[in-house]
Amino acid sequence: MTRSTNHPSYQAFLTLLRAERRKRHVTQVELAERLGNRQTFVSKLENGDRRLDVVELLEYLDAVGADTAEFIATLKRRTRMSSRDRKLAIRTTQGSQIKKPKA
Repeated sequence: MTRSTNHPSYQAFLTLLRAERRKRHVTQVELAERLGNRQTFVSKLENGDRRLDVVELLEYLDAVGADTAEFIATLKRRTRMSSRDRKLAIRTTQGSQIKKPKA
């Protein structure tokens, strides 16, 4: 088991984590407030500067309104892919950032 945040599987995890927050139009600042923390904490989690433990993952997903089981199932599918397919999935997720509608 690797502990590196640079491992392709962990990078896929981080990409999915950011995508869950963004598709619900939650900013890092808003998420930090929901978690009772600072924006820099969320940034470090999402950039891989700080690893998440399971409890923090559950809190993160709950705070953005994501379904934990669905998140894990998606992550399992992505990490089982070939390296080439994983890179394509990551690029696709990054390219599908939904813009928050202007009020």
